[in-house]
Amino acid sequence: MAFLDKLFKKKIEGKTVEEWYGLAVAETDPEKKIEYFDKVLALKPDFAGAWNLRGLEFVVLKRYEEAIASFDKALEIRPSYLEAKYNKEDAETEIRKTRTAEKSAEEKSI
Repeated sequence: MAFLDKLFKKKIEGKTVEEWYGLAVAETDPEKKIEYFDKVLALKPDFAGAWNLRGLEFVVLKRYEEAIASFDKALEIRPSYLEAKYNKEDAETEIRKTRTAEKSAEEKSI
């Protein structure tokens, strides 16, 4: 029975995927949330919801490329995941806005 417990309750740093997920959801610091979601994903790499939530934290930090990579991973696991699709589109829009603003500022300085 101990073998099955280990198989179904893998741990990192003494915590299960459920415990890390709970910490991630309860945390308010985006960097810490990402760290906790990384632990969740190390234990359960096919958890599309955790990839999506991880991506949202990168959006909060305005790290859109990393956000898109997380959303892409969620969509790779679950192609019909509409929330991840919409989140990815929002991050792509933010990148376009940033590039447009940078280009505009560049043109004004010339």
